[in-house]
Amino acid sequence: MTAPDLAGDSLAQASARRAQRVAVARALQGLALDWPAIDACPAWLAEPDADARERLCARAGGWWLASSLRACIDGKRLARACDLLGGPVLAALRESPEAQRAEALNQAPRPLLPPAEDVPAHLLACGRALLGWSLRPELRAPVLGHLGWAVDARHHAAFDTHAAWARQALLAAQQPEPPVAEAEPEPEFEVEAEEQSTDGCC
Repeated sequence: MTAPDLAGDSLAQASARRAQRVAVARALQGLALDWPAIDACPAWLAEPDADARERLCARAGGWWLASSLRACIDGKRLARACDLLGGPVLAALRESPEAQRAEALNQAPRPLLPPAEDVPAHLLACGRALLGWSLRPELRAPVLGHLGWAVDARHHAAFDTHAAWARQALLAAQQPEPPVAEAEPEPEFEVEAEEQSTDGCC
């Protein structure tokens, strides 16, 4: 790459960073945050669309619980997860080499999933908590309060314990969603009678 190319990339990166900074400032308008605090905020806060942010929460929760979803044999639970995440996202995380590697290294947690009807809310709660964990500790309370997210602090202890997987789940959740194949039906899951219960935390 030539020097002009590098200079152009630097200018483009600086421009993108400024745009992200302004978007985060707008998203957090009303909070008494200075520019260094805004600069310390993660990029996901720049998303202005509430629906897109909710989908991000769902993906973050799904990736955090990838090991649980990979191990799940209950069709009802998997169907509810599929309803929330979409078939391509659920398939991607269940087939993820990163998740398999984390399991092999005992880095990914595998908490029990709640009953089927509670799975979507549980994934969203875990996702909000994980996104909140990506904030600097002193920014969590004001930013999450501004977003209207009630997060159980017990989740953060789980993320601290499995920090490598938590960071991987955050990274995976912010990747573009897998494309939906045209005319491809949603996956069907066989229903197993086995009951599981959650331990009350992600």
